[in-house]
Amino acid sequence: MCGVTQSTITRAVNGRGLTRPDVIARVLTRLGAPHLPSTEPIAALQNVDRGWEQQLNEAAADTVTRIRSLQDQAAPKTVLDTLEAGVDHLCRAYVHTPLSSLYPQISARRRDALALLDSLTHPDQARRAHIAATRLVGLHAHVAMDVGSYTTALIHADAARDLAERTGDSALQAWVCSLHSLIAYWDNRFPEAQRAAEAGLTHHTADSNLARLHALRARAAAAQGDVTVTRAAITAAEDHCNLPVLPGILGFPTAKIHTYAGTSLLALGPASDRRRSFSHTEQAITMYATGTDRSVGDLLAARLDLATAHLFDRNPEGTLEQVRLITTVPAGHRTASISTRAHRLIPLLVHHDTAPARWARELLIEFTRTPGPTPKTNA
Repeated sequence: MCGVTQSTITRAVNGRGLTRPDVIARVLTRLGAPHLPSTEPIAALQNVDRGWEQQLNEAAADTVTRIRSLQDQAAPKTVLDTLEAGVDHLCRAYVHTPLSSLYPQISARRRDALALLDSLTHPDQARRAHIAATRLVGLHAHVAMDVGSYTTALIHADAARDLAERTGDSALQAWVCSLHSLIAYWDNRFPEAQRAAEAGLTHHTADSNLARLHALRARAAAAQGDVTVTRAAITAAEDHCNLPVLPGILGFPTAKIHTYAGTSLLALGPASDRRRSFSHTEQAITMYATGTDRSVGDLLAARLDLATAHLFDRNPEGTLEQVRLITTVPAGHRTASISTRAHRLIPLLVHHDTAPARWARELLIEFTRTPGPTPKTNA
């Protein structure tokens, strides 16, 4: 049988299971095929019809061209690594760098990321680029919020939502919901702010943005006078204070939980809640003073809340102490939300006819008249 079993021959006849060249040769010999010496290669086919040859050559050239085009569209690893590193840097820097200095970089990176989306075909690279683009567009929404342009902030937040949906990343979608809640809150659309936060809570997330969404819900509910929801949401935010914190603007550290809790409790009527706001705002100030990822905006917000709490507690001297610290901050850090908080405090000081209250009021009036961040112009 020449070392070939009947079952092997049967498989050969049926066209199954033969891959080893030596076995194939023995089977062919057993079936009576003429012997071909293994040392002589099979000659290539000659005299291919010229019509076929031309068409096949054209098809082969087209295939190579298209494959090379697809390979070119797969961005080098360094391109995506550089983009992601840039996003990380901007997100970290945003919380403590004057906006006018950072905006040109945010705008340029956003354009680069969106241009890259059109050129990528590799699924993993496309997803990474979409995540980076979502965060950069979200940063642009933050910029718009911080200069008080809530209409353009919403446009960018909507665009970020569309990009996030393409990634299938639920945590990223939750973060985008928090953007919508922020915009609605500072645009005085408190019910929408609460709904956006609650929509974010429907997305699975295992990082500190879960605490952020509960804190946003608390603040929006407090603005509507809903004591029950406010207290429950503050508790929920505190319960998630140990989750991983993403860098800079993407994360929600414990200090920020205290800032939001202080703002929320201060908005409620009961004196007990206002007393609790003292504890939260003071804790936030302490943590931001010693933390490595210090947020200038959140520190100012906590100081303005503490100044307001002191005024409610009939302590204008304490209010003045905080106001003096607030008004020394450079104009580049005076965002729209900080100006709004300062404007809210000014009329409350009118009812306190004391020297510290009058001084604090004059400082805040001058503070709110000073222009905030201005964009850099091209030279």
